[in-house]
Amino acid sequence: MKTRLSLPVSAGLLALPLLGAFHASAAAPSDLSQLDFFEKKIRPVLVESCYECHSADAKKLRGGLFVDTREGLLKGGESGPALLPGDPQKSLLLASIRHEHKDPDLAMPPKKSRLPDNVLADFELWIRMGAPDPRTGPSVAKSSAWDANAAASHWAFQKITSPAIPQVADPKGFIRNPIDHFVLARLAEHQLPPSPSADRHTLIRRVTYDLTGLPPTPQEVDAFLSDQSPDAYEKVVDRLLASPQYGERWGRHWLDIARYADTTGDRPNGRRRPPLYAHAWTYRDYVIQAFNKDLPYDRFILEQIAADHLPETAQDKAPLAALGFLTVGKRFMGNENDVLDDRIDVVTKGLMGLTAACARCHDHKFDPIPTRDYYALHGVFASSEEPATGPALFSPEANPAYQGYLAEIAKVEAEVQTYKQTEATRLLAGMLERAGDYLLATYETARTTDPLKKGTNFRIAARDMGLQAEVAAAWLDQVKKAELVAKKKKDPLLGPWLLFAALSHETFASSAPDLLTQISSTPEFNPTLVAALVEKAPQSIKDVAAVYSQTLETLRKEMALPGYTYRPTTKSPLSLTKIATPLADPALETLRKDIFSEESCMMPDERTLSRTLGGQFQNAQGAISAKTTSLELTHPGAPIRAMALADKAQPKNSAVLIRGEPTNRGAVVPRRTLTLLGGDDTRPFTRGSGRLELAQSIVSRDNPLTARVIVNRVWQWHFGQGMVRTVSDFGTRSEPPTHPELLDWLSTWLMDHGWSLKQLHKLILTSATYQQDSRPTDQGMAQDPTNQWLWRFNIQRLDFEQVRDSLLTISNRLETAQIGGVPFSLTDLPGAKTRAASGSLNLQHANPNRRAVYAMVDRSILPEIFTTFDFANPDLSTGERVLTTVPQQALFLMNSPMVAQQVRHFVERPDFPGAGSHEEK
Repeated sequence: MKTRLSLPVSAGLLALPLLGAFHASAAAPSDLSQLDFFEKKIRPVLVESCYECHSADAKKLRGGLFVDTREGLLKGGESGPALLPGDPQKSLLLASIRHEHKDPDLAMPPKKSRLPDNVLADFELWIRMGAPDPRTGPSVAKSSAWDANAAASHWAFQKITSPAIPQVADPKGFIRNPIDHFVLARLAEHQLPPSPSADRHTLIRRVTYDLTGLPPTPQEVDAFLSDQSPDAYEKVVDRLLASPQYGERWGRHWLDIARYADTTGDRPNGRRRPPLYAHAWTYRDYVIQAFNKDLPYDRFILEQIAADHLPETAQDKAPLAALGFLTVGKRFMGNENDVLDDRIDVVTKGLMGLTAACARCHDHKFDPIPTRDYYALHGVFASSEEPATGPALFSPEANPAYQGYLAEIAKVEAEVQTYKQTEATRLLAGMLERAGDYLLATYETARTTDPLKKGTNFRIAARDMGLQAEVAAAWLDQVKKAELVAKKKKDPLLGPWLLFAALSHETFASSAPDLLTQISSTPEFNPTLVAALVEKAPQSIKDVAAVYSQTLETLRKEMALPGYTYRPTTKSPLSLTKIATPLADPALETLRKDIFSEESCMMPDERTLSRTLGGQFQNAQGAISAKTTSLELTHPGAPIRAMALADKAQPKNSAVLIRGEPTNRGAVVPRRTLTLLGGDDTRPFTRGSGRLELAQSIVSRDNPLTARVIVNRVWQWHFGQGMVRTVSDFGTRSEPPTHPELLDWLSTWLMDHGWSLKQLHKLILTSATYQQDSRPTDQGMAQDPTNQWLWRFNIQRLDFEQVRDSLLTISNRLETAQIGGVPFSLTDLPGAKTRAASGSLNLQHANPNRRAVYAMVDRSILPEIFTTFDFANPDLSTGERVLTTVPQQALFLMNSPMVAQQVRHFVERPDFPGAGSHEEK
């Protein structure tokens, strides 16, 4: 069903998206997010790669440069300042770690490879953002981690109280519910009067955008304006909270916290999982549904961390989709410790406002979170794993398109097998050319260290002999496989070689005749090869190699097989039919059967192909296999699955990784919650991985953080700024709440009312504080220009989703009937400039006129419209979006083909007022 506006649309509604672009937050995010970036991305690299030579603890300071303090970087060393905040190009530090300095002696780290490209990009971004760095003092290594006394008395770590509602004089009748008592008391302290209520037209527009992200229809506005009953506004709030669009709007807020995306953020990489998350949308839909049905917030948390441990999921699998909270994060090209760090961060920061991930490499510098606490949580998530195939949330057999899906999957699997068979045969065909020379290479140089690794002795030796390194490596792999097989049975082809190769040089000539007799009487050996050996009567291993070369080369020429080329050409593909075609010569036919059979020790298996051909094989195979993932997303018969977690069969505790280095292991710590929450006597988790016990500790009423954090987030999303400005950091670096008693009262109220977010919304929205006019006053601007005491309502900007959905609303193109489902691609819209990292996807059946919350989020390259309007960074848990005012926003609204298209649709509406000319329209 499309949104219909039966009344003529006013010019004011047409301007709505343009004016609304100045309608999201009253305060920009704190720079604490930038400090967190330093703690997670920059400090660990400095500690691991630079402190040895450039810190107060260095045995010998190099170049007079200290990098263990901000002051040391700014001052620099013998070569001058190492850092110019805001200007990467003029920062010596960046030039040095890039190995781009004109003095090669300044390449850092010295005598080592350049740091990875992603690390260099992090340093460039860090410098560009002003090089935020909390380190002060002579040496970070010698400073204490945190002030224990300050931490013990910090407001956020104290038990949540239930303060009495303050009684305050209210001569103008401002107060409408308990929230207003707290706000008015604060205003009275600062001798500030509250603002009067906003006019009814403003109020319905405000609350409708707030709860649904959409503008009110003219009918809704007229109905509210004409309703003079005392509860007219309350009825609007109830209607909006009951609307399916409420879950879409507020679910999107939570998806920012959950760093939701539909891709891993990785580049396609061989056999690793493809970048596309085929079932991430099931988590997005779970979140929307949870908000719409007002799932209690404590239950919401339990399901997102440990749904698989809840008894109800034994019958109803739908809540398993909640585990996407943990699994939709980045994958860091398969780096397990980075993945676990991301999960620890989203749980601690997203749910409790704690930057616990800062303790990965060292005790937290500001909050009472020691490194051992970090690795206690590390053990919890390291003891969990993602099933190879996520559990189906509903029975797929009930879907009539399911059999068609299975047929398409079978086609892809067959294509993968054909590719592997073709590549194995192509490589084997190349192995038939100069076979003896390759066998001699394995015989003479196979005892080198790690001979299969590119660049090591065996491959180099093969190249020096005029051989192709890849073919040589394949021969070595197959000879080793034949050696293993020989312990159980005799290999028809390589069996004779292995026996001759076991003879010593000194006794070869004398021992060879008897061995040849033994080989001749062994029926398992290929008769054609045996006959050639008998005819040659080899006196050395080189004679044996010559027999293999001549015999196998004769077969290759008879079959007209091409020699090996590193990269196959499309002009002369190897035909599998040719390989399977019998030969007229009986002797060569026996060779063909033994060499190209599935049991042949000469036929390279997938492991050999991967080790030999590397990315050439793995990436091509991965590209074919990725079609399965695309089918799982796009095929109408694909099973609907959860991106779930399950406990490993044998959960294990993690060792502290000193300085975060995987090879520098310290003491093993038991899996448990943070000592900040449970004290030093916190008991270890005993049930599986411990995820359920962790979740229970988070939602406990004794936890001083969880209720405060979500109440503050809801307040921020309503008012544009939280009572605690640092919404994702309640640690000792945070500012105290502007209304601490109100924050605690609301937190207690929420828990007492079943953790119901809808009831919390209604309480806030029906307060006089929320309904105030937003116009400034001279007194208010003079005494409280940032409006921290709430003497008026904050003017807010429409965010990306509101702007985009409003454009489609006024053009009568927004589809609101369908809730949930696979994502649509913004790249299919006119004017969209991007590409999907996951490749070309057929999302045509996904309606592009649905709400923006259903748009595909590709971590690797976000659509231009996302970045223009400050969409949340899906790489990190985002408590508040960074807001910018840049020319691109205005230019988009004036010039985008998508906007022009919506304007054309707008003027084509049947209820658009008629006019005599285009100018008048």
